[in-house]
Amino acid sequence: LNSEKELSISKILSDTETGKDYGSLLGQSSQVPIIVDANKNTVSFPPIINAAITTVTTKTKNLFVEVTGINKDDAEDMLSVVATVLQSAGFTLEHIQISGVKNSSPKLQEKKMIVDPSLINQTLGLNLNTTKIITSLKKSRLTALSKGKKIICSIPAYRFDIFGPMDLVEEVALGYGIQNFEPTISPSQTIGQTNPLSLQLKSLDQTMIGLGFLEALNSSLSSKRVLYDMTNRDSKKIISVLDSKSQEHTILRDSILPGLIENLSRNIHESYPQKMFETGSIFNLDNPISEKTNLAVISAHKDANFTEIKSVLQTVLKIGFGIQIETKTVIDSSFKNGHCANIIFNKNIIGIIGEIDSKIIDNYKIRVPVVGFEISLSDSIFKSLKN
Repeated sequence: LNSEKELSISKILSDTETGKDYGSLLGQSSQVPIIVDANKNTVSFPPIINAAITTVTTKTKNLFVEVTGINKDDAEDMLSVVATVLQSAGFTLEHIQISGVKNSSPKLQEKKMIVDPSLINQTLGLNLNTTKIITSLKKSRLTALSKGKKIICSIPAYRFDIFGPMDLVEEVALGYGIQNFEPTISPSQTIGQTNPLSLQLKSLDQTMIGLGFLEALNSSLSSKRVLYDMTNRDSKKIISVLDSKSQEHTILRDSILPGLIENLSRNIHESYPQKMFETGSIFNLDNPISEKTNLAVISAHKDANFTEIKSVLQTVLKIGFGIQIETKTVIDSSFKNGHCANIIFNKNIIGIIGEIDSKIIDNYKIRVPVVGFEISLSDSIFKSLKN
C-alpha cells in the first residue's frame, strides 16, 4: 500500500515494516492467503497488507470490505456490523461470490429468539403486557411479535451481542427506560460512611485546585515508551500485561509523573503556564507486587524553576496536612543535575522533586522549562493519619 513497486510475497515479509511486524501470524505454513479480483489483480495479502489498487481517495465510489480473522463466525459478525453501518450511511450493498465455495457475503440473515413475558416481568420487577414489551423492544431496534404466550424476536445480524433470553430482558429494560423504574428501599439496611482516606484525598485535590492546578486522570496502564524511553528511566522492573490489545497500554505504571509530561506534550499548542496534578495508583515489582497511592504535580512555563515547585510541595503538605518535609540533593536521570532532590519525611524518602531534564523536554518538543514532583501518599499522609 502507498507504493508503486511490485513485490513478491517473500519480499513483502522480509522488506516491509508491516511484513516484519505481522508475518509471524502466518505461522509455518508453506501456503499464504491471497485475495484476487476477477481481473487477476492481487487485492490483499491478509493479514499483512493491502494492494495499492485498494487505496481510497475522494473520487472513490465503490468500496470493497474485507475482514480478516482467525475465526470465521467472528469475521462474519464484524462484516455484518461494517456492512450495516455503510448501508445506514446510504451505500448500496452488493454481495460478493467467493470462488471455490458455495456461500456469498455479507450474510445479513436475522435469527429468531423466543422469550417468555413472565421472565421479563419477574426479572425487571414490572408488570408489562405483551404490547408494551414489543414496543420496548422496538425502541431498542428489535422487531417482535406475540405468538400464544410467548414473544418471538427477530435479531439483526449485527446484534451478535444478543445470546439468549436474558439479553432480550436487558433490551426491554433499555427500551422501557431506566429512568422509569421506581427504586425500592432494601429491607436490609446498614450504616456506612466515607473512608477517612478518601476524605483526605478529596481535600488534597481541592488544595491543588485552589493553587491553580488542573487535575489529570491517566490510566494505570501505560507503555514502555512513555514510562521509560522518553523519560530516561530504568526499565529493569517492568510489570507487563499479557495479551494487551493496545501498544499504549502494556505496562502497569510505577510512576505518575511520566504520564503528566506526556499530557504536556499533547498541549504544546495551548498557552502557558500549564499546571497539572494527579493522584492515583502506582505498582512496584516487589514480592508480592505492591500498590501505592501517589501524588504527582507538574508545572510548565518560561519561568518554571525548583524554588517554585518546592513551595507548592511545602504548601500542600504543611498547610493542607500539617506535614513538614525536607529535601536532599540527589542525581536522577529524569531531572537536571543540581536541580533535583529527594523528598524526606520522618527520615524516609517518600518522593522526588526537581527540574525535568532538557533531553526529556526535547523528546516531547515542549517549548518551556518543566518542573515537578512525585510523592508516595501511602508512605506519608496515610501513615501520619493512622498515627
